[in-house]
This record gives sequence, C-alpha cells and structure tokens, in this order.
Amino acid sequence: MTHAGPSIEEIKGAAQARVLDVIAALGIRERPRGNYISMCNPVEKDRHPSFTIWIKGAATGAFKDHRGLAQGDIIDLVAYIKGWSAGPKKGRREALRWLADHLGLQRLTAEQRAADAARSRARAQRETKARAEDLAVKQARAFQIFIEAYPLTDTWPGSPAGRYLMARGIDLGTFPRGPRGGLVLPHAIRSSIAHDHRESGLSLPCMIACCTDCETHRALAVHRTWLRRDCEGKADVTPNKKVFPDFRGLVIPLWRGASGLSVREAAANGLRETLVLAEGIETALSAAIAAPEFRTWAFISLGNLQNVTLPECVDSVALHRENEWANAAAVKSFERGKAALEKQGRPVAEIAAPIGKDLNDTLRGAAA
Repeated sequence: MTHAGPSIEEIKGAAQARVLDVIAALGIRERPRGNYISMCNPVEKDRHPSFTIWIKGAATGAFKDHRGLAQGDIIDLVAYIKGWSAGPKKGRREALRWLADHLGLQRLTAEQRAADAARSRARAQRETKARAEDLAVKQARAFQIFIEAYPLTDTWPGSPAGRYLMARGIDLGTFPRGPRGGLVLPHAIRSSIAHDHRESGLSLPCMIACCTDCETHRALAVHRTWLRRDCEGKADVTPNKKVFPDFRGLVIPLWRGASGLSVREAAANGLRETLVLAEGIETALSAAIAAPEFRTWAFISLGNLQNVTLPECVDSVALHRENEWANAAAVKSFERGKAALEKQGRPVAEIAAPIGKDLNDTLRGAAA
C-alpha cells in the first residue's frame, strides 16, 4: 500500500521547526519577545495586544487570544488566520493542506487552492457583515443612552454634570450669550442622576457626552464619566470613564465658536475658522472658556488624534499638548496624531498649559 502523504505529526513537526517562516507566510510581521510574539488579534477587532503566539518550547506555534476568542496549536493558528475555522478544531484539514504545500511536503492542486481561498473569502465576508451589524446595534444603543439623559438647561449648575464641571472650575455661565441674551450651553453634554456602572454594580451620577463622526456628524458613541454622590469629582470606581462602543475617528463637539454655526452651516456660508483640539472634555471646555471665539472639540484619547478628520470650514488648528514629557509613549502618540492632522493641509500650532498638566489645571490655578 502506497503512502498517501505526510502524516499530521510530520506536518506539525515541520511547521514547528520552521515556525517563523510559517508565521511570516501568514502575514504576521511582529517581532518576537523572547519565547513569544505579542500582538493585536489579526482577525478580530482589537485595540490592545491580546494575541500571543509561542515560538519556542513544546508549544511552538501555539496561540491564544486572551479574551477567550480562540486558541490552539500551530495547525489551528493557520486555520484561524486563514479564515477556515468556524469553531474549535474546525478548518484543520485545510490548514494541514496549506502547511504541507507551503513546507514542500505535498503540493496542492490549483482546484484545492482555489477552494480554500474561496472558503476564506466567504468567511471573511460573513464576519465583516456580522461585525458591522453588531456595531450598528451598539451605536443605536449609545444614541439612546444619550437621548435618555437630561440636557443642560438654564439650571445647569444644579445638574450632576454642572456640579462636576463647576468643581473643576468650569463655569459655563461665562460663555458668550446667545442673540436673545440666553445661555448657550454645549449640546453634546448631558447628565444622568443615576447611571449603571456595570463593573461595580453601582448606580451613580454621570456626565454623558455624545461622540460624533467628523465627516457624517452622526452621533455614534457616548462618553460617560461616573461621578461621586456629591458630583464634585469622579467616582471611586474602576474605570470611572468609558466610551461605548467604538470611538475611532469620533470627536466630542463642545463649542461652535464665534459663529455659532454647525460645521456644515459654516462651510455652506464660506466660513474659515480655527479649530481648537484637546484630548479630554474638561481640558477642551477650559480652552473654550479661555478663547470662546474658536470652535472647540475633544478628541477623546491620544491614540484617536490621528483619526480626526478636519472639516471644510477649518483653515487652522490649535492643538493642546498636555505636559507629559516624561511619558515617552504619550509623546510619540501625540507626534503621530499631529503629523496626521498636518497631512490634511492645514497649519497646526501647539498650545500647552502654563500651569499644571493641562489647561484645566491652569484654569483652576488661576481661579485659586
């Protein structure tokens, strides 16, 4: 009886012996850290490195997503990254064929390669569609959370958000008045007297802000800051700030500047203006109080700065830089974000706090 081809053990052994070659062929470019590679999941959406591949020892080629999405040996790794696994131990037959072909142990026919590639494309399309549908559901829920919260009104100092902001030295009553003499308050900020905090199981006062798409201006996420019972500081829970769901490319539009127009209205009227960008809500509002003539946005996190798209009405940017010079990662992230803004063809000027870490520190220092 003739041998039909290499055994599973032979293919797996050869793959482990050439693990770095196999990983490179799968499109993984991250460099090893000792006995393993740590990276973001190459298949599922992942903001932080949660995916480990071991490259030495008895488990060479084994992998694990530490969020519990997938794990297995080097054969399962190929099946997972190639899109052949729809569950535990699925897609191993295709993975073994691919490994045997790649390692020169057995050549696949053109029909086998085409069938495997088609299966991979179909799975990728299904997963992309499922992720988009799931995100749309979460975005609708985020908008509902925002709508259910209370908007700021003339009695804003008594609201949870108002009391918190006042404790941070941010008096929204100092903003320029509207054409009829009334207060003009940030529409992007609302309050909840009692908002559930899942991790602690508590229901606490909360400042809720909507995060909008820079281009479509749709509200697609909410930024929540849980507060102490007296609302004069952040709650002693972990985390006390969260954004739901994904905020990539989103901003919190806090102040419309001297025109009072939306970015669409400003562009339609041929207006060109300076946009002030700051990372956090408190810093951005402090900047708006200091210079209310400028449109002001919070870009939520340093890593998100590089995703901000400047609107047509903006001809220059004043970018707030926090005084974090000892934090090498923060410095690098800021520089990357600033470069991304400059590539959009508008001049970007840095502004920094003369007192403390950020402009809110400066505002409170001046008040004191």
